[in-house]
Amino acid sequence: MQLTLQLTASEPAHRRLGEGAMVFVRHRWARRYILRLLDDGRLRVTLPRWGSKREAQAFVERSEPWIAKQLSKRAALPPVVRRDEPALRRRAAKELPVELLALAAAHEISVTRVSIRNQRSRWGACSARGSITLNWRLILVPPFVREYVMIHELMHRRELNHSRRFWRHVAAACPEFDEARVWLLKNGPTLFAGRETC
Repeated sequence: MQLTLQLTASEPAHRRLGEGAMVFVRHRWARRYILRLLDDGRLRVTLPRWGSKREAQAFVERSEPWIAKQLSKRAALPPVVRRDEPALRRRAAKELPVELLALAAAHEISVTRVSIRNQRSRWGACSARGSITLNWRLILVPPFVREYVMIHELMHRRELNHSRRFWRHVAAACPEFDEARVWLLKNGPTLFAGRETC
């Protein structure tokens, strides 16, 4: 369900999100404070291990222009009804694990489990135990973009972080990764949350 956000100039953007709409998450690998406006209208604030909630709230207040801009963009988007979603999700559950396991074999990477989910703000995830989760919406993206996302998650089996070494692994396995990332930034949000564009 999408939260309809009423924009008024009289109050700060983060207060317009409503009670309980800011989620603070501490992440041990984060090196800085990070904001993300989630598909359900909540604002996720990621804190580094050493961060404090007071500093995180100050960061949110300093980020008011960015938050207001994101809310304005979202409010202007017309909703889209994807009538074929159940069929697409079945197809994703059938095809994506096969594709991922083939890539894993090609790169000699072990995967313990593959699951397809309806993630609300990410394309995939990889656990320390080798379990990889993919978003069913990957069935809707061009093949080179889908391959990049899968390789990205597979390379986390070698480096469970986003270090320079991790990105070297990605670049070696997927030379088109920059182009794929640009595609996701530009077109990816259209596939989340039943929105037409971003």
